[in-house]
Amino acid sequence: MAGRSSKGYSRVDSDERNVHGWLVRIKRGKTRRSKFLSDATHGGKRKSLTEAKLVYQAWQAELPPPTSTRGKLTNRNASGVVGVHFSSDTDARYPNCRYESYIASWKSEDGHRRNTRFSCNKYGKKIAFQLACIAREVMSSDREKVLAIYDRREQRKAKTAKRRK
Repeated sequence: MAGRSSKGYSRVDSDERNVHGWLVRIKRGKTRRSKFLSDATHGGKRKSLTEAKLVYQAWQAELPPPTSTRGKLTNRNASGVVGVHFSSDTDARYPNCRYESYIASWKSEDGHRRNTRFSCNKYGKKIAFQLACIAREVMSSDREKVLAIYDRREQRKAKTAKRRK
């Protein structure tokens, strides 16, 4: 099996069907390409691997660069804010007990997934959502920091509303 460094092509070995070679695949936007390079056709395992690498490099040069959905709102998002979602859990030990919260999640600089949860029971749905949005924005699970930012924003809103009157 090919390692992580061989992105775009993978080894296919099926003794049942007597198929041995490399499968090259790429997707850029709506364009998808794939090609199977047989060991038998290309003169062996190493030569078919070399050809797979060349095909993939040619496709990379020909097609536009890959796009990322990082930081973009997708159709799977129900909250309307990237990295914030609603969670509703039940506890089997207590009938009719429901835990609702908004969860902010992100990837830290070291590549680990991080998240923090704000209870709707404790803060109310509206404030829990706002706190999760702030936590996602600053990418911090430090509740005191998030609450301090929320308080500052609410004070600013109150001052602005007072001035308008």
